Amino acid sequence: MSRRFWLVVIAPVVGRLPSLFYPVASLAGRFAWRTRGRERRRLIRNLLPFCDGDAARANYHGRRAYENVGRYWVDLCTIPHRDLSTFEAGHVRIVNPDWLRTLDQPGPVIAVSAHTGNPELVVQALTHRGRPFVAIVEQLRPPAFARRMHRLRAAAGGAFYDANFAGLRASLEALQRGELLGLLGDRDIQGTGICVQIAGRPVKLPRGPWEIARRSGAVVMPMFTSRGRKDDFTLWVEEPFCVALTTDQEHDVLVAAERFAALLERHLRRDPGQWVVLEDFWEVHRCGEG
Repeated sequence: MSRRFWLVVIAPVVGRLPSLFYPVASLAGRFAWRTRGRERRRLIRNLLPFCDGDAARANYHGRRAYENVGRYWVDLCTIPHRDLSTFEAGHVRIVNPDWLRTLDQPGPVIAVSAHTGNPELVVQALTHRGRPFVAIVEQLRPPAFARRMHRLRAAAGGAFYDANFAGLRASLEALQRGELLGLLGDRDIQGTGICVQIAGRPVKLPRGPWEIARRSGAVVMPMFTSRGRKDDFTLWVEEPFCVALTTDQEHDVLVAAERFAALLERHLRRDPGQWVVLEDFWEVHRCGEG
C-alpha cells in the first residue's frame, strides 16, 4: 500500500471511525511485536535501563509501546475530524495544572516534550487557551509525503515545519508573535546534540530547544504525555524555567539539557511503555566512552 493511497483513501475512513480502529491498531501493534524480531529486540534494549534491567518487564512495556505506535496513526487520521477546542476537557487529565498559567502571561513560550503518549495532539489542544501553535518536526521523505503529513497534522489549526533552517526561522518568528512553539527533546535527529546522562549512560539529546529558548528568551514548559487505551491522555506539566543567558552559551545549554534529561528519565521510569522511540536509541545517540 502506497503512502499516498493510505493518506488519501484510508486515513479519512479511519479518522471518521476512531472507536473502531483504535482496537484494530492495538491488535496490529501486537502482531508486529510478535513478527518483527529485530525491532522487538531493539525496543527491549531501549527500555531495559528504565526497567532496572528486567527483561520480562521491558518486553511487556515494549509490546505496549508498539500498540501505542498504532494508536498514534489513528490519532493522526482523526485530526481533520476533531474539535480540539473540546479535546482537553473530554480527553486530557492534567497533572500540575497550575503551571499552565504560564500560557496566560505575555512573552514567548516553548513546550518541550518527548515521544511519549502523543504530545503532538495534546499540546496542540492547549492552543485553545489562547496561543496559536507551531511545531518543528523531523523532516520526512519524499517531499510530497512530507507536505501531505504537514497538512494532515495542521488540519486542526496548528502549523508544522521541518527541522531545518527555514523551520528555525519560522519558529523564531512565531515566538516573536507570542505563539506556542512545540519541540521534542529526546532524539537528536540532526546529529548536533549535547552529551548528558540518562539512566547512567552518556547520550546526546538535541540542543535546539535550549538554544532557541536562550536566543528568544522564551519560557520553557516541560510536558510529558501518557496514553490510556484509546485517545484518553494524562498531561504531566513540569515547572517552567528559562535557559540562562551568560557569557558561556555551551554551559547554559548543557544545564538546560541536563534538567530536561532528569525529567525525561523520571517519566520513562514511571511508565516505560509510553516511549515510542523505535530506533536503537543508546547506539544512535551514544556519546563519550560509555
